[in-house]
Amino acid sequence: MKLLRLLLVLSLFWSIEASAKTIVLIHGFQAKGMDWRTNRVTQGLQATGWVDGGHWQPTPRGLWNPIDLPQRPKNIFYTIDLPSTALIEVQAQWLDKYLATIYQLRGEPLELVGHSAGGVVTRYWLLAKRPIPINSLITIASPHVGTPVSNLIAEVMDSPWGRMADDLGLRPLYQASSTLLQQLKEEHPGNFMYWLNHQTHPNLRYISIVRDNQRASQFDFIVPFFSQNMNNVYALHGKSEVWASKGNHFLQRNDGFVINQVLNARF
Repeated sequence: MKLLRLLLVLSLFWSIEASAKTIVLIHGFQAKGMDWRTNRVTQGLQATGWVDGGHWQPTPRGLWNPIDLPQRPKNIFYTIDLPSTALIEVQAQWLDKYLATIYQLRGEPLELVGHSAGGVVTRYWLLAKRPIPINSLITIASPHVGTPVSNLIAEVMDSPWGRMADDLGLRPLYQASSTLLQQLKEEHPGNFMYWLNHQTHPNLRYISIVRDNQRASQFDFIVPFFSQNMNNVYALHGKSEVWASKGNHFLQRNDGFVINQVLNARF
């Protein structure tokens, strides 16, 4: 009888642990991890019961998070800082360090949420098949088949209009991120996005959060609707759920509510 009770207690404990979730929020181009807070996405998550685990950042002594929670929350999220204008491969190397640290701390499969270029960086990281278990990849307004904005910026900077950018002091910023913008160009045979989209992706849950509001004031002019849907990736055709979150390209509080809905939905 005592053994049966013990087994029941252990079974209950394991079921609670199994249902716990850890979100890692991954920012996009020319952004930073704290943008998830300043744009109130984290407020939306906290309003639905998620605990803020803090912001991980690099220091000379390694990754550091100032928040030390007194007890282990069931559902938690973290933000991180990536070198957002660096090559996707470089950002993925940093992402690997963060995820390894967070997985060691939590000891459970992770839920990855990437905004804009952060979704592409995360998808690239997944191809490396790191020994870190991942439950799902959620992307928000990510350019999975590229964005014409990258094409346009390169054309403008190489045209007479580029002189205006020089006058405004924007040339150094462009030069620092030009290689990344090349990687985010619209998919075409022979370019980075084409290569990425034709690689075999790991078997996990894929969710595309897309902007579908047609009002000009809340329209995504940076990444086309078509590109935000991972079903339009050759290797993921028919494998991604699609959820809508109204708004423009940038993060907003409602994204926190949608992320919560996604992770609590049965699939």
